[in-house]
Amino acid sequence: MPSALLHDDPDVVGPYRTLARLGSGGMGTVYLARTAGGRTVAVKVLHRRLASDAALRTRFRLEADAARVIGGRYGAAVHDADPSAPLPWLATEYVVGPPLDDAVRAGGPLPEPAVRAIGLALAEGLAQLHRSEVVHRDLKPSNVMVTTTGVKIIDFGVARAVGEEHLTRFGGALGTPAFMSPEQAADLEHGAPGDVFALAGVLVYAASGHGPFGSGQATDLLYRVRHTEPDLGGVPPALVPVVARCLAKDPARRPTTGELAAALADGTRPHRPAVLLADVLPDAVLREIARRADAVWGEPPRRLPPPPPDLAPQPPAVTAPGMSRRRLFGVTAGAVAAGAGLAGGGVWAWLAARDTPDGGDDGENAARVVKAPARLWTMPVHISAGRADVLPAGTGLAVPAGILLSGANAESGEATWQANLADGWRYTGDGTALYALRDPDEGDALAVCGIDTADGTLGEPLAELGGLAGDEPRNQILRVDKKVAYLTARAASGDAWYLLAVGLDDGRERWRAPIDAARQVNLPPLLCGAVAGDRLVTYRADSETSFLSLAVRAVADGKEHWSQTTPYDGPAPAEIVHDERHLYFGSSGLEAVRISDGGTGWIFGNGRDAGDSAGETRLYGAPVVRDGVVYCTEGDRGVVSVDAATGTLNWLEKGLAGRGLVRDEAPAVGEKYVYSLDDKGLRAVDLSTRRAVWTYPTDATVLTADSERGRLYVREEKETFALPLA
Repeated sequence: MPSALLHDDPDVVGPYRTLARLGSGGMGTVYLARTAGGRTVAVKVLHRRLASDAALRTRFRLEADAARVIGGRYGAAVHDADPSAPLPWLATEYVVGPPLDDAVRAGGPLPEPAVRAIGLALAEGLAQLHRSEVVHRDLKPSNVMVTTTGVKIIDFGVARAVGEEHLTRFGGALGTPAFMSPEQAADLEHGAPGDVFALAGVLVYAASGHGPFGSGQATDLLYRVRHTEPDLGGVPPALVPVVARCLAKDPARRPTTGELAAALADGTRPHRPAVLLADVLPDAVLREIARRADAVWGEPPRRLPPPPPDLAPQPPAVTAPGMSRRRLFGVTAGAVAAGAGLAGGGVWAWLAARDTPDGGDDGENAARVVKAPARLWTMPVHISAGRADVLPAGTGLAVPAGILLSGANAESGEATWQANLADGWRYTGDGTALYALRDPDEGDALAVCGIDTADGTLGEPLAELGGLAGDEPRNQILRVDKKVAYLTARAASGDAWYLLAVGLDDGRERWRAPIDAARQVNLPPLLCGAVAGDRLVTYRADSETSFLSLAVRAVADGKEHWSQTTPYDGPAPAEIVHDERHLYFGSSGLEAVRISDGGTGWIFGNGRDAGDSAGETRLYGAPVVRDGVVYCTEGDRGVVSVDAATGTLNWLEKGLAGRGLVRDEAPAVGEKYVYSLDDKGLRAVDLSTRRAVWTYPTDATVLTADSERGRLYVREEKETFALPLA
């Protein structure tokens, strides 16, 4: 739905007067606007900082061309565009109606006649694109708008001509995992059959309320798309055969859009819906369409004023202990989705990636708000949903990028190489070098190889192990520490799984221990591993439960010292946070678990007023431990600092209000600031005054501190940038 204009948003774009915002993100902003004659439109404007990028201007022009190709019957009609303007813009019809996913949430799974009518319109719309040799590449429920007269396909930001050289940036394998085609998930050519595959996924969602490959982590979804059969439960029996054919893994076995349209059309009126869509939509969906239509003609929200200046004196600088490199392994819940459609009649949604820093009012008597630092560099890559931390790699960096791993120059952020290592659990780093398991398609034996940090290629095996299934895609390299790799792997025959240690200097197996079979579908048995002194710590998070299964073994022989199941609220931690004494977890409290015996070292937060939890049972965010201090977020109150040995409070952030804290990403710690993410961006909290002194607007979900280089890597969905680590 429309939201208020910001103080620096334009009053007019071309001949259009802006009324409200529909969305803003990494590429630009979409406005609700109106002509002098009263026509309401959606106007998309490229960000000023991107206007000088010739490739992005070309992409913008192609998006406008694709929208014109599909036309107003099957898409949002293009009214006007000026891709050559100082700030390129595109004005289209404002589509009155919800996206399909919102429609299903409002009225439940749609009846078969509605599914057929929607599928027929989508097939005809895609056929119109394909006749002009254009493929959409990101068809999904949020990119299908539902109106009383039919459906419209939107968001052509990643569409391209068949056979066209990729204009997306390095590591830019685009799409939405739950609705990708198998070839797209493998980063191969996505042609017209790929759009048909995605269309079938949309129909499964419309008919059943779920996608054909379920939900969950992107790496899990990508595996299912490529290797498992779709879930067609809830799809009307008459539609199952045609939908199943569209979801064939082999593109050559899928029907054309014309064949699909014929199968979906009423037999007496080929290629035309038998009824108007409004006649077969649930009443709840029709009410939602009417509500959104009313909102367009309501009084536009008042423009927001500029933030007030803060003239309090600047605090003196303070030196705090430095930090070691961030632990490098984690399975995170994220998304590699690109170009999600805006709910509420907006035509595009771009992820927020604004880089105009501004300060916020952080409370009465706050320290003077200082200017946020400028970006040192920006790397336009899509974030990996499986493992998203930036990894040191020799003199450079390795950046998980969509379904790839991309190399980057540490000084400039320039991409240097890319490797097709789609599953994040199959590679890791030790702080300087990179290691990976050999591709399942190459060789029968399990092998550990080094990754050349100059070009991203795999070297000769450092260790090759018999008796293990080298072709098992869920085999995992958990950690490399002191030239010893810790792996999980399936036996060459049967379903037994093992945890083992392998020396990379001599290629010899040190020990092998049986472990429980995988509990997460299409994921390895374990999610995290870490070495703490002479102990190996691992955990597993079982699907659909709120528990972590922890285990601690001796690194020398793999003998288990203890294991236990611990209640846990929220998604599984992205990494094992520890020092030599404790494991640390943030949930309903901040808890320290003794590594020695699994007992509770201390719990911080019992009986404490932690502020508002924003409806979550989890009050304490993901922690980080540095030099005897544990930092995490507490409710809505900000960063809290706790003594790692005793669990006693050191300090709580002062003056924070009106922020929604990001609980799933741990703070990052520098010498002067502790950095934390919230719904307004990246906040720098001064370690001397305990107040936020600047906020950098971003919708980032991952922070990685690199104390060796003095950098803070900030990861948004579509780009990664570096700031100075102060």
